[in-house]
Amino acid sequence: MIRSAVDWQFTTERSNDSSLSLENGPFWSAGKMLGGSSSINAMMYIRGNQDDYNEWAGLGNPGWAWKDVLDYFIKSEDNSDPETVAGYGGKYHGVGGYLSVEYYGEKNVYNELLKQATIDAGYKQLLDLNGEEHIGYGRLQLTAEGATRVSTAKAFLNPIKNRKNLHVIKNAFVVSLHYESENIVRGVNMIIDNRFSLRAIASKEVILSAGAINTPQLLMLSGIGRREDLEPNGIPVRAELNVGGNLQNHVIVPIFFGIRKSISNITEIRKETLKKLFDFSLRNRDTFIYLSRTEAFMGFANTEQTNAEFPNVQFVNMFIPKDDIDSVQPYAEMGYKKHVLHSIKTHIQEQDVAIVWVIHIDPKSRGRLRIKSNNPYHHPSIRTGVFSDPNDLRVLREGVRMQQKLFSTEIFQIHLTNMLRIDLPECEVWEYNSDDFWECYIRHMSTTVHHYSGTAKMGPWSDPEAVVDSQLKVYGIERLRVVDASVMPTVTSGNTNAPVIMIAEKGSDMIKNTYL
Repeated sequence: MIRSAVDWQFTTERSNDSSLSLENGPFWSAGKMLGGSSSINAMMYIRGNQDDYNEWAGLGNPGWAWKDVLDYFIKSEDNSDPETVAGYGGKYHGVGGYLSVEYYGEKNVYNELLKQATIDAGYKQLLDLNGEEHIGYGRLQLTAEGATRVSTAKAFLNPIKNRKNLHVIKNAFVVSLHYESENIVRGVNMIIDNRFSLRAIASKEVILSAGAINTPQLLMLSGIGRREDLEPNGIPVRAELNVGGNLQNHVIVPIFFGIRKSISNITEIRKETLKKLFDFSLRNRDTFIYLSRTEAFMGFANTEQTNAEFPNVQFVNMFIPKDDIDSVQPYAEMGYKKHVLHSIKTHIQEQDVAIVWVIHIDPKSRGRLRIKSNNPYHHPSIRTGVFSDPNDLRVLREGVRMQQKLFSTEIFQIHLTNMLRIDLPECEVWEYNSDDFWECYIRHMSTTVHHYSGTAKMGPWSDPEAVVDSQLKVYGIERLRVVDASVMPTVTSGNTNAPVIMIAEKGSDMIKNTYL
């Protein structure tokens, strides 16, 4: 786990706030295993929308518009739903790729309540969250196959594990790039099992895919970055680029609703979960055992424009049955303080609880990542920059308001839903439910959804923030490309797993085209 070096950054001047409801700032997770973060994520298959990629192209990156990248999404995909594949004239989905994609979840009472409420509230019902339209509610698809997760390791490495030209080294920690001369990269230096040094030499070029945190750290340790970041740490500058800048992330704020007319039975749910686990582990049946508390119905909306085509907020819905205290654990892992966790736990002991994660998916705030020393084992300093653009705070506030309206619909009122108050003494100075109260709540309860990106920005040479060109080659350095979320000029409007896989598909073609 990578813990941020400071608490959430609300303004560019403010570096710490001891009143926050997160202990020492939120955790920034890293997938240190085969498959990277695709092996620990929530598996949600969301591509974003065409506006995301058209913006990339508009910023000076030819070949990255929606019309250019759609085929790479389709190339990866093995979608199991024939209606989705055939939808919109077979324009958006594919079969036969390495990456299994399928709908998640079974019908349950809460899902049916939620769907009816969205209809009553006037939300469009989307046939495909990755199709023609992007504002409304629809069923969620996952990178999964039956009951099992499909990480990038399972999807792309397992089928070729016997190739003679594939060598996977486990427990290897890359400490720097190896140079042939001042600006020509020829390999990487690594430590194996914390004991042995090893140097791997590339015959053609090095592909750096360490993610939006570790990629910029490794670049800076290797002399690629801003002079003011490198020289104080005794690192000679080989290429002065804005490495670590342009840091972006999606911020979430959870809100809680009580469902007093119980629609579940925790004892029966636990029995069913154990049965599914038994069937899967001993009988090898394709039963769903993952994401048991994440519902299959997801929403997207725009808080600023009624007739907008593209969203700026995402709603992820969860349901927790009464007395399911284990469900509080993820919030402990997010780093919330004890009094906040106790407040959530108390509510769950009293009633069924619906939780909505309101996620800002079009942030304007930017942060920065810096190395703290030339020791590769030292975690970098992460200045998140969250809410440095005050409009981001307003967007989340209006997202909360939209969810309040949804839960005030007749179908939910029949089940006596009410908004639950979390113990936040810092916000009691404001009138409950006022705009000031919700802005205070958001400042104290917001955390990361682990969609870090942008720290090795793709852009034209004329862009002072650019680190790589549209072919993903690092400026001023030969034989080095970056292929991961760090190259995103702007973060996509939704979960980032599918877009990163697309970047890899497109990057692989670029590499083949260079040498073939």
